[in-house]
Amino acid sequence: MIRCSRPRFLAAFIFLASLLLAGCTADKKPSQLEETLATFAKDVAIPLQATSQENPVPLSEEVIGEGQAIYGQACSLCHGANGRAQAELGMALYPPAIDLTSPHVLSWNDGELFWIIQNGIRLTGMPAWRRTISPEDTWKLVHFLRQLPNQAEENAVPPEFIPDENSTARELMAYGELLYRQQGCFMCHQLNGEGGTIGPDLTLQGDRGRTDEWLLGHFKEPAEYTKGSMMPSYRNMTEEQLLSLVVFLQNQTGASAAPPSSSP
Repeated sequence: MIRCSRPRFLAAFIFLASLLLAGCTADKKPSQLEETLATFAKDVAIPLQATSQENPVPLSEEVIGEGQAIYGQACSLCHGANGRAQAELGMALYPPAIDLTSPHVLSWNDGELFWIIQNGIRLTGMPAWRRTISPEDTWKLVHFLRQLPNQAEENAVPPEFIPDENSTARELMAYGELLYRQQGCFMCHQLNGEGGTIGPDLTLQGDRGRTDEWLLGHFKEPAEYTKGSMMPSYRNMTEEQLLSLVVFLQNQTGASAAPPSSSP
């Protein structure tokens, strides 16, 4: 029997899913097959040819300003003025609007961002903008999105809940669950039967015997803790945010697990 190495198997699986989902834009009713595959990573839905596209619009302060104006009209309602997806409407979506300053979004190249904006992603709340935003303006928007992480730091808008030493385990877990979806963790990980399958299933993460310190370190330098990990570094998140994610994951012991007590 011919055996495939894990990287080759993964590459083949992603390629197959890409072929099946290529052209799965958000302006048509999804088929049953697409609904089955929709929980897979957003990356898989991006046609392979889109990844090779380069931004044809020269970068300039004027272009960034025009991209910012487009962002304010089309994107800020869900993703927030600073891209952190703390807007009420964005957090009410299922899954919540993704944090545009997150490592997952930063890992997409210009061509992939262009495709997502133009075509949307089905079943995620991300609409197709190609009938509203021209290709040239979309490329300008991509330039602006590249500046968002710096602007978000300079003009940070605090979320409704800011974890601190007085936060209860229940509060931290609820905030961690929000971050889990905003950061796009569900794209690669299964949790109680929902999500992608690129990374490990996290349904029983709390039973794996990992310490809080191990998980915090893994978020910051994944490859140093898990050899060959494809997970991006989450160093751009605050210690409090990472701690909330840790509390959320450490309480994952199966679908029937009881929520944590209200004590810290």
